[in-house]
Amino acid sequence: MREDEALVTVAIFDTTFDASLARGALEAIGIRALVPEEKLVRSPVIVTAARLQVFESDRARAEVELRRMQIRVLPPPSERD
Repeated sequence: MREDEALVTVAIFDTTFDASLARGALEAIGIRALVPEEKLVRSPVIVTAARLQVFESDRARAEVELRRMQIRVLPPPSERD
């Protein structure tokens, strides 16, 4: 991981709780992950979806682990509609 490495969204969840569980599973195997919406829980903003993000260099490993957990993985931006 480089200091300027981009974060990429690998999955989107209905709740921050579900996203946090997936984040914990990734972190347990050494993949740093982030759920930006966790910080919004106490704000007046209503969160309707929570993103799970990893560093670009960890994308492939994270996708393999998420699929193993039967979590739908988002395709890379170049493959999205």
